[in-house]
Amino acid sequence: MSSRTEPVARSRRSTAWRIFATVWLVYALHFASNVVRETYLAVSLGDSLSLRVDPYEGLHPDLFEIEDRGVYINNNPGASFLGAVPYALARPFMAGLFRLRPELARPKEGGTYEDPRPNRRAFFSEARARGVDIKLGLAAASMQFGLMAPLGAVSAVLVYLFLCARLRQPRHALWLALLFAFGTPMFFRSAFLNQNAIVAHATLFAFVAMADGGRCLGRRFSRTARWTLAGALSGLGILCDYSAAPLALAFGVWVVWDGWRGTAEDGVTAEGMPAERPPGPAGALHALLRFGLGAAGPLALLLAYQWAAFGHPLFPAQRYMPNTPLSIRGWNGITPPSAELLWGNLFDPRYGLFAFCPMLVAALAAPFIRRAGGPSRSELALIFGASLGLFLFASSVQFAALQFNTGIRYLVPAVPLLFLALVPVLRAIPFWGRALLVLPTLVVSWSVAMAREDVPTSLAHVLLGGLRLPWLTVLEKTSSAYAPFLDGRATPIPLFLVAGVALWALWRRVEPEDEPAGGPV
Repeated sequence: MSSRTEPVARSRRSTAWRIFATVWLVYALHFASNVVRETYLAVSLGDSLSLRVDPYEGLHPDLFEIEDRGVYINNNPGASFLGAVPYALARPFMAGLFRLRPELARPKEGGTYEDPRPNRRAFFSEARARGVDIKLGLAAASMQFGLMAPLGAVSAVLVYLFLCARLRQPRHALWLALLFAFGTPMFFRSAFLNQNAIVAHATLFAFVAMADGGRCLGRRFSRTARWTLAGALSGLGILCDYSAAPLALAFGVWVVWDGWRGTAEDGVTAEGMPAERPPGPAGALHALLRFGLGAAGPLALLLAYQWAAFGHPLFPAQRYMPNTPLSIRGWNGITPPSAELLWGNLFDPRYGLFAFCPMLVAALAAPFIRRAGGPSRSELALIFGASLGLFLFASSVQFAALQFNTGIRYLVPAVPLLFLALVPVLRAIPFWGRALLVLPTLVVSWSVAMAREDVPTSLAHVLLGGLRLPWLTVLEKTSSAYAPFLDGRATPIPLFLVAGVALWALWRRVEPEDEPAGGPV
């Protein structure tokens, strides 16, 4: 590295660490204490390496029993496998707390949860009656602090480095990376263990691997390594949720096309000439085999889990779950795309993609804008092909109608792709146009991250009732059981002030350096 580029590289590394710390801090501050179905399997794995969740039967509607086999979660296990790691690391702390305060792990009576939703009140009462309320709350926190918040921070850093390499304007890349972290549903969905957000991270990593080849990280992967990595990340997505299948298909097509056209391998022949891979069917087959090799590990783990849990490697949990009003529609809840879900997945204020992130509408203009550093035609084909496939899949799965309870979920994996398509649009339009897109989106994003309701309700809560934090809201609603001093008096303002001072100290002397003439570092 030359002496003239060393300050730029040093500045870029410093900025990357600050982005990581900023996103982790803000995401952790907005932790939501939701105990989801994946939490139970992660806890069972961390406690006893068991795939069964028998001790928690009845605490969640997506836990079901198979006769003579036990109780399991109604979803793929990937998010739980990952969440079990930070939980296992936190177990010694939790064990020490329960030794000091054994009453925390005992069955409890009394206490109320001031919430209109009956399922939440029922969970609160039953968890306290079993003495697992504190344990599950701490488990959820360990998985958010130790997995979801760091993953979100890594993704923001990757967006920054990728855009630095593409745009060669670190200042622009910095603000765009922060906009990705705080202006998209990645913020909302990173508040607790969530498979859709993990699939989104895997999708972003796979895209950068294929489009950048490691250059933004200061190295260069061979094409075969990129194909294998894209396969491994696509397989990881399916291990977390079957909704990743259309994304894996899109990346598989991209990999095959990349192999078909044939490009120079990294390195040279013995004669010093570039080593060329032959284009055409041979190259495409080689690429497909490499992609499959990468995906084989996560998919084999998924099949092994299904075999151990359900007795057959090919049948997912949905085959064994008890019938519900949605699961009996079509084939196990899968039908042709319905008009209701086609509209709702995009515009419903309870879970629609463009309701939760209005600025992403402008990404649809990306094919008509030619801007230096924007996605190439092949990259745009992947972005919109993968997003369309996911959209049609999500509009075919009737369980997507349940998103009104949780906010946007099914289309979250498309968010990183659409954001990268949005970048050249934001750079091409005038300042007032960017403001009209970005400012309302930031208000919506922060409001739903704080209030965790549908978009209109979240905006009303925050604009009329003031700032809030999800975990603090839960403590206030359960104050009679855990924190009587918070009854009607919980305010996040001191926490926001402390976080603001920390962020000011972190960023006060940062001045990202532009890249010198002559190319990227």
